Amino acid sequence: MLRIPLIVVGALLLMADILNSQGNSDHDPWYFTTEEMEVVYRYQEMFGERLNNPLRARDCLFGKKKFVASYQRKEFSLSCRFIRETIRHLQVMLEIGAAKYLFPLDVDHAHLAIPSDLWKKKYSKLPRDKLLPALLEEPTLAALYHTAEHLTMNDPKTGKVNPEAKAWKEKRNVLGFYDGRPIEILPPDPTGLGANVPQPYWSFAGFNFLASPKGELFIFFKSKPITFDITFDIGEDGAIPESLAKKPAN
Repeated sequence: MLRIPLIVVGALLLMADILNSQGNSDHDPWYFTTEEMEVVYRYQEMFGERLNNPLRARDCLFGKKKFVASYQRKEFSLSCRFIRETIRHLQVMLEIGAAKYLFPLDVDHAHLAIPSDLWKKKYSKLPRDKLLPALLEEPTLAALYHTAEHLTMNDPKTGKVNPEAKAWKEKRNVLGFYDGRPIEILPPDPTGLGANVPQPYWSFAGFNFLASPKGELFIFFKSKPITFDITFDIGEDGAIPESLAKKPAN
């Protein structure tokens, strides 16, 4: 199960209060306009909590080749390729408008996957404690990101579609690769749901990330740094059930 930071609860309560004070009592508190999201995210950037057990990988940004990762309190050596490629994914997503904010109302998690035939031939028989470290080093590793998780395309006052929100939503399913290939924007689901991991990939686990003022890692976007953390500890076993690959979206 994905871990949802308290910022979501606080954001919902904050924006519900704001909307009610403005007389928009019919506004669905599960979804946010582009303006509302920006307000909540600025608070997260300046004052928000950090993820539990963030990866201590800052040195990867300064030329180091490996770092000590952790998962369920177990440590293992991991190539910095994972960190640098993940940052590349996030950077490009921000630059092309597929994502705007690194937090749960927009994008805060990824579903990891490898080609299904490779899973069957090479990894399916590995012991459980060896599986994640081995898969993270696999050159064909991919990550599926779902953005705009709580974005509404409609103005709650007028009911009209916001063109900015519509363009953002159409790019909400992003497939990133760890071998240097460009990210791929998957076709939008007609109902607005998050896309499943595409064939022929097999999804096995995932990770969370979250912008916060004391984050371990950083991205430069629009001439300013965004500090954030990454963690593999997203639930009891770290796995993201396939049922969570499709999540309700407006």
